[in-house]
Amino acid sequence: MNAGASAAERAAAHGAGNRPSLWGRLLIALGIREEPAPPDAAMPWLKGAEGEIATQELIDVLIAEGWTVLHDLGLPRSRSNVDHLLIPPSAAGIIVLDSKRWWFTRLTDAVGGRLYCGEEDRHYDAEKAVFLARFVQDVVGLVDLPVLPALVVHGSSVAGGHLQVVVDGWPRPLHVFGPETLLAHLRGRAGTPDPRRAARLAARVAETLHPYVEGDS
Repeated sequence: MNAGASAAERAAAHGAGNRPSLWGRLLIALGIREEPAPPDAAMPWLKGAEGEIATQELIDVLIAEGWTVLHDLGLPRSRSNVDHLLIPPSAAGIIVLDSKRWWFTRLTDAVGGRLYCGEEDRHYDAEKAVFLARFVQDVVGLVDLPVLPALVVHGSSVAGGHLQVVVDGWPRPLHVFGPETLLAHLRGRAGTPDPRRAARLAARVAETLHPYVEGDS
């Protein structure tokens, strides 16, 4: 599944994309009426879809470099979804990447180990990323391999291009990237290629995690 598909479906469920009447479309075509804006309730989902699509366009280049890159995966018994899941060529673990699109006029920064966008505390997004990583680790059945959560933030500039924040109960800092630094960091984790091991891990992921479908839980 392409990135952003489930977010776009939820936006549509909140009224985004509803077509105006024939008369309304004629007035729009004549320049008498403007195209209606999406309802407020749909905007978070539309922004989410935009962020996920931007990330997919950025990281899909890694497929040609031996990575497994998957998008919009559902979690069993949950309405949550994994935006992006990556397996490096070494198969030394799994990276669970969550996409965000925040206000471009505000700076994303770490304050006292917590994640902020401007003055707004967004640490719950860091906590959610850790929750998703734990869920994936449990569902896929990984005992010896690490599952590493990370965030990539579009729109809002990330201070220094790369932050680390602390999530209670998680043993390592959570990495938060701007899109300009994400690829270099991922490539630094590629490791020594092990195609057989990578294929086995990708097959295990495919057995346990499937493209997200609204209503499946």
